[in-house]
Amino acid sequence: PDVGYVTGRMVYKAPDGSLTGEGCSAYMRYENVLRGLETRLGSVVGVDGGIDAVRASLYVPMRNDQQPDFVLPLSIVQRERRVVYQPHALLYEESLSVASDEFRMRTRVALRAWHALKDKAVLLNPFRHGFYAWQLFSHKWLRYLAPVFQLCALVANAALVGTAPIWNAFFALQVAFYALASVGLLLKGRRLPPPLSFPFYLCLLNGAAGNALIRFLRGERQITWTPRT
Repeated sequence: PDVGYVTGRMVYKAPDGSLTGEGCSAYMRYENVLRGLETRLGSVVGVDGGIDAVRASLYVPMRNDQQPDFVLPLSIVQRERRVVYQPHALLYEESLSVASDEFRMRTRVALRAWHALKDKAVLLNPFRHGFYAWQLFSHKWLRYLAPVFQLCALVANAALVGTAPIWNAFFALQVAFYALASVGLLLKGRRLPPPLSFPFYLCLLNGAAGNALIRFLRGERQITWTPRT
């Protein structure tokens, strides 16, 4: 009776072996691991709208500009019910294979998530919501702020080049990382090993999050979009 919302396991398949598809599939596996761990702690922070269920008595209508599979679970936690992950409930879906399509989708999701985080900022109160407040902050707030940290790390490291060997080494690693991401961008239509696919997809993901943050700060909202065909 303490469970108000259940989400299943989304498995993205990349049959074409595209760089974007493989990256999306790997990212989803990472998210599923986090959801399993969060369920052990109490409630998960994010769910998959394609495979979820909510108690009818706890359902609340959403506004057109809200992201139901993010706002509704947060509303359930607000009402002191659990949101849990059930890995045996499976949904298979083909991932997007075109980088520009993935970028637009990730931007839309992040933009709507920012508005949800703003609307549900009350959940960041640890005295009321305990450890879940930290889960929400670390899993979502810090996640969508990652491009800011990534840019700051690069700029700060560049300013420290020449001051000590360790900063030179860190800067060389960052340059190598972005070089691999650039190679991945140039070869994105081919099947590539993880050393190339991971930097590319991480930069795509954080680039979309950065774009969404800028649009959020401008007060933009996105209600409709063109689905894949």
